[in-house]
Amino acid sequence: MDIGLFYAHQLPSTPPSVGFEWDLQTARWAEEYGLAEAWFSEHFTEGYERWNSPELHIAALSRETSRIKLGTAANLLPYHNPVALAYRLMALDHITKGRLMVGFGAGAYPTDAQLFGTSMPEQNHEMLEEAQDLIRRIWANKGESLKIQGKHFGVDVPPNDNPLLLGNHWRPYQENGPRVAMAAFSPRSSTLFRAGARGDIPLTIAMTDEFLAGHWEVYAEGAASTGRTPDRRDWRVVRDVIVADTDEEAFALACSTPLRRTQEEWVLPYNMDNIAKTLPEGVSPEDLNIEALAYFQWIVGSVDTVVDRLAAEYEQCGGFGSLLVYNYDCHEEPEAFRRHLELLGTEVAPRLTERVGKLTSGH
Repeated sequence: MDIGLFYAHQLPSTPPSVGFEWDLQTARWAEEYGLAEAWFSEHFTEGYERWNSPELHIAALSRETSRIKLGTAANLLPYHNPVALAYRLMALDHITKGRLMVGFGAGAYPTDAQLFGTSMPEQNHEMLEEAQDLIRRIWANKGESLKIQGKHFGVDVPPNDNPLLLGNHWRPYQENGPRVAMAAFSPRSSTLFRAGARGDIPLTIAMTDEFLAGHWEVYAEGAASTGRTPDRRDWRVVRDVIVADTDEEAFALACSTPLRRTQEEWVLPYNMDNIAKTLPEGVSPEDLNIEALAYFQWIVGSVDTVVDRLAAEYEQCGGFGSLLVYNYDCHEEPEAFRRHLELLGTEVAPRLTERVGKLTSGH
């Protein structure tokens, strides 16, 4: 099993330049310690999830890393001209020499939709489907003319049939473009059904084991609708996991100031309704704080503890290919978080792979 990082959170009190360098540093550590992937989110109006162009992180890391795969998670297609985005991503595919993966999303925050003048969720999902189809067709274009006019977007690609190369002279580095991932949060997401139908990467924002099982079921149904065989090795699961040399040290890191602030000032207040539905019996929303999250929802502990719990989760949901662990803004006191990344890459990942065995296609 592969382990990677998922970048969303950053404290609003951190200067953007400092936060950007911290993200690059944790990605450099991730590569050093053998982690497989780093995915970068895109938001516009969220103070605790501030970065609005994952391509900037990826372009910078293309110069500072050589192995780790780099992904956008996700480009919010209703807020882009898909033609311009398709060309930028082709360039980024070349800059990374094929290490690029691309996530597409509709956008989850109403304030982002307000900023761009779209209406959620119906219009955003309609725009997502139209834009992603257009992007894929541009990537597959080999220099011939291509004209598409949809409800929201259009493109008129001139043929590349002249000596001045006035036309579509771009091709992705990877054949037909980077692999596309579709992210999902709700228990039975229609986004995952469509991802399965197209053979895209399913990317689950996991809160509980029940979410995991439901997401794979929907994805597999989508794959069956187009005669595809789903492969669990494609499945990315995003999870809060904290590891240290002892259970006590891991719990201390999980409850440290950067993680506490992120959760208690942002994640809990904003997502309380969804989180409350996942709480064990006897735990009320009023009881929620960082300690409760670390104890009831997250996977926190020593290497042994984390491997045991992840193996149990893997078994319960039937298996997945990659675990993506949230990155946090610990730049002021980095050592415990650096050690957490080191243990994830050098201890948890190989032991977990040995524990669960190799995945087989469609298991």
